[in-house]
Amino acid sequence: MKRIEKDSGRTRFISEGLLAAMVILVAAAVRLLHVIFTAYINPLANNLILDSLVYDKWAKAIVWGSELPATKLMQAPLYPWFLSLIYRVFGPSLTAVRSVQALLGVLTCAFITVFTRRLFRSSTAGIVAGLLAALYLPAIFYEGVILPATLILFFNALFVLLMVPDTGQAGTARLMAAGFVLGLSVIAKPVALLLLPFAIIYIWLRTKKFSEKATVGVHPRIGRRLLRFSAALMVGLIFAIAPLTIRNAKMTGKFVPLTTGGGINFYIGSNPRANGFYSVPFYRDMPLGGTPEVQQERMRLLAEAAEKRTLSPGEVSKFWTRETLRYIASEPGKSATLTFRKFLYFFNRYERASVESISFHQKFGGMISLPLPGYWFVLSLALLGIFLMRKRWDRLILLYGGVLTYLAAAVVFYVLARYRIPIVIFLIPFAGAAISMLLKMIRDRKLFDLVIMAIALFMIFYATGLKVARDTSFGKATRMVRLGKVYASSGDMDEAIKIWKDALEMDPEHPDAERCLTDSGISLPKSN
Repeated sequence: MKRIEKDSGRTRFISEGLLAAMVILVAAAVRLLHVIFTAYINPLANNLILDSLVYDKWAKAIVWGSELPATKLMQAPLYPWFLSLIYRVFGPSLTAVRSVQALLGVLTCAFITVFTRRLFRSSTAGIVAGLLAALYLPAIFYEGVILPATLILFFNALFVLLMVPDTGQAGTARLMAAGFVLGLSVIAKPVALLLLPFAIIYIWLRTKKFSEKATVGVHPRIGRRLLRFSAALMVGLIFAIAPLTIRNAKMTGKFVPLTTGGGINFYIGSNPRANGFYSVPFYRDMPLGGTPEVQQERMRLLAEAAEKRTLSPGEVSKFWTRETLRYIASEPGKSATLTFRKFLYFFNRYERASVESISFHQKFGGMISLPLPGYWFVLSLALLGIFLMRKRWDRLILLYGGVLTYLAAAVVFYVLARYRIPIVIFLIPFAGAAISMLLKMIRDRKLFDLVIMAIALFMIFYATGLKVARDTSFGKATRMVRLGKVYASSGDMDEAIKIWKDALEMDPEHPDAERCLTDSGISLPKSN
């Protein structure tokens, strides 16, 4: 491994290429099978709900000219723009979408392989991280659903790759490209903007190191280079975000740089009935709806009624931000408890879903039903890797920043599997480094160190694997009702009725399950 690190730039490039090629072969094979299995054995493959349905309608409206959804300012638009490009080329084919997302997933795995090797100066860490990414179950799953998770993973991985060149320091052109990619990630999910300060700190640390190596004590040069490099990053970022800001200005006549959903999501995550996960929000005992369109309309009407005037989308967002802050100030104890609960959920293996559930889709078989590495496995290894690599902190600021960014988003808003998944771009390299270090301990026969690390890893596995939450019976029954409706629409009423009865056993008072059975002519026993 040391010999490879000392080879010429050409040799290093070939080494990176071979590592990436190995990962690409594994990732491509797994994802190809997943796309095929999803299309042929998953009965929910073409049944879109909630956000997925909104994104699909949005993309079709862009391509075929119908009215854009009411949430066009509240939700980040990059994913429907991405879908519209696929629809223009292949038509409204969800299999085509899954195939393109699988391709992005393969490239993401290659990016992780390369920048992990560069950050840790270890080919072993690189290949292990790449294989973990290639086999990471949640990533494979989300490449098969119509949600922006795959796009966010791709842009975040490409951003880190551009920020971390093989040798030396990234130049202005490369940093401008990195800023542009970061801007695309922000348009896909605005929370990525929190990565910017960590990127600037990373630039400063690398600039300081290389400048001091070249000319000892010439600090003004460091300042000029830092300014130039940071400016290049910012120019790329602004260039990517500008089209969205201009679009928003044309729609509203106001300055709306990104989206208007921040205040609404803040309230959803921190209202008096919030539980740390996503749940239907209430305002003074009034439900605000379970779909993005209904929520936006009801929350707009309530805000306008309270303010006694018509509000712009941005003003609606500010109203709900104030309401949330008012509640937090009035109930500091409950708010602190909720915050701790979110923190606990974020670092737990439990995968809470609001649109598509990994555990539910695993029932249909295919690649995601295999015992592939998931969040629990990667997180535990990564936490050990963070400890083992603590002395290299200055090279790893981008990874720390990614972890803190998505942790902060969860604490401010709420924990969901698809909102948490972007963190794996920053955890998997640490997991690869941890395995690399453990293998080195084995080679060097450092048995005492190995035993200590094994005990520490076992304790981490135990702590992150505790059952701090479970799927509710209502949630399980709701998914079964949806599945039954799919079978009913295909004409298989016997199977649909069987599934609805199973749903009613899970939740004896589930209204949709009762309604579906009653509408099918099934008599239900009257409750006492």
